[in-house]
Amino acid sequence: MKFLSPFFLYLLPLAIIPFIIHFLSFFRLKKIDFSSVFFLIDLKKEKFNFYRLRDIFLLILRTLFIAFLILSIGRPIFLSEKLSILKFLPLKAKPIILILDDSYSMEYDNNFEKAKMVLKTIIRHLNKNSEITLFLTSKRKIVEMKKPIVIPDSLIDNLKISHKKAYAQEILKDIKDFDGEVYLVTDLQENTYSFLKDFKSNFLINIIDLGKEKFENIGIVDFCWLAEREEKLDFQIELINYTSQEKEIPLNIQVGDFKIRNFLILPPGKKKFQFTIPKIAERISGKIYLEDENLKKDNFYYFVYQSKDRSSILFLYENETDIFYFKKFFSLIKDYQITYLPLKESKRISFFSYSLIFLINPSQIDQFLEWQLENYLKSGGKLILILGKDLKENKFQKIFETKGMWENKGFVTIEEIAEEHPIFLGFKKEIFKEPKFYKIVNLQGKNLRVLIRFNNQLPFLLEDTLNNLMIFTSNFTSDFTDMPIKAIFPPLIFRTIKYLGIKEKNNFLVGDTISLNINLPKVKVVTPFGEFLEETFLEKGTRILKFYRTEEPGIYQIGEKIVAVNVLGEEGNLKKLTLKEKENLKIIKEKPKLTSEITPLFLFLTFLAFFIEIVLLMF
Repeated sequence: MKFLSPFFLYLLPLAIIPFIIHFLSFFRLKKIDFSSVFFLIDLKKEKFNFYRLRDIFLLILRTLFIAFLILSIGRPIFLSEKLSILKFLPLKAKPIILILDDSYSMEYDNNFEKAKMVLKTIIRHLNKNSEITLFLTSKRKIVEMKKPIVIPDSLIDNLKISHKKAYAQEILKDIKDFDGEVYLVTDLQENTYSFLKDFKSNFLINIIDLGKEKFENIGIVDFCWLAEREEKLDFQIELINYTSQEKEIPLNIQVGDFKIRNFLILPPGKKKFQFTIPKIAERISGKIYLEDENLKKDNFYYFVYQSKDRSSILFLYENETDIFYFKKFFSLIKDYQITYLPLKESKRISFFSYSLIFLINPSQIDQFLEWQLENYLKSGGKLILILGKDLKENKFQKIFETKGMWENKGFVTIEEIAEEHPIFLGFKKEIFKEPKFYKIVNLQGKNLRVLIRFNNQLPFLLEDTLNNLMIFTSNFTSDFTDMPIKAIFPPLIFRTIKYLGIKEKNNFLVGDTISLNINLPKVKVVTPFGEFLEETFLEKGTRILKFYRTEEPGIYQIGEKIVAVNVLGEEGNLKKLTLKEKENLKIIKEKPKLTSEITPLFLFLTFLAFFIEIVLLMF
């Protein structure tokens, strides 16, 4: 017998309360009876044995009442061992690798408890001379080359669901030379296991499939800051409803003592919502969480926001005309410290003094400039590159290449924008179609995301998310475009700057390595599961901390810095993979039952004990 809510079992010691009360009743003041009541006492002694026996029964019943009540709250279950996997187990001794999917999607429908039961059943029925190795998909090796008899049930029972994604593909690749059989117990999520369609191995993979075709889940899949304004912060979250029906779900936002509760109407599929919270400090942390949901771990999202002082922006240019409109624009905005510098003088300064650099219409990106920019971007700097020439020399070729100019063919206008991107939220699409463009650099991006595209299908604005780089393919001068005199120009530039400025690396996934610049030899790290004293190391003259133990989601305080760690939202998509058997792949569908959840039995025993007690008290 197991319990679905075992933490309530810690209340079982409360069952001894009736015994404590009973024994305390012996410590009474001594009574002295008058001679006139001696006769009555003698009469009472005749019924003494009956009352004493009744009190013992009442004591036992009250103890059982409390015990049964606590056990019923713990939701007891019996697990069945009637599994079809047993007929596929090898009769002869051979090496066996067991892989248990411990990703958080296995929390759904108690699949993890079922998987552990399947695992124990396999171990019990394997040939006693088989050698077993047990992996968890969170990349933990629990058992290595052991006989079934030395693997206790308690080892499996004590396994917990991980917050990490499933690394099943990496594990199977690492054991590619294995000479034996593999048993993978999983819910067979499409997101995680689609690689199996083309996976080749020299060993047989037996997939014990516990997943369901139909499921219900709602989760938080994305978050981004939008803007800071007048002591308020705007952000956007993206929720996904995996069901086919519209859902109303409560959502809570908590920052310190500030808390708001919203009821959201969520249609099937993805939907984005915008919220505003007060900026109660220069640095804030908090969480967003959903209520009343089937899968709990993708219902939480932790966030951190750090305000900056006036950002320093560097403009590097070759011709004064290229920065004419930018000078006019930034003369009206006092939020930034602006430096304008000819590109030929850039070798004498350090880029690290600036939070953002505009590189405008360079004739070339030579080796030294490429080295400066590469180091700047690696250290967390942001770059906006505005092109106006077909670059003859471009050392950034691993990111993009230019393929000539589009010009002297009339003009083009903007046709497509990535409306879901934070830069464009609140904009009307029609306003982007007003500017005309006469010259465009034909840019071929490598792993770049196109955010704006012209009606001739050439890109105008691209983003390299890995390097904090934005690229405009047209210069902002009158011979290239009339955009600077259109209404869209100031908000587009302002939003682009804000987007890059807010994009700090203070959000990580469970399992990620947190890498931060810390100017101390040792630093205290406070996590949701404990405190650690970590050492930093020198790298190119800078002290770096690499913290690997991001095992749980939550807020992590690292010295004076705070970061958020979250689960991978995609793990909440429980859609099953459609997979066909082949030579090295066998699929065994299991539907182990929790036979049954016997909570009603314990509730019946609870009320039975209560009823018998009432009857006894009547005598």
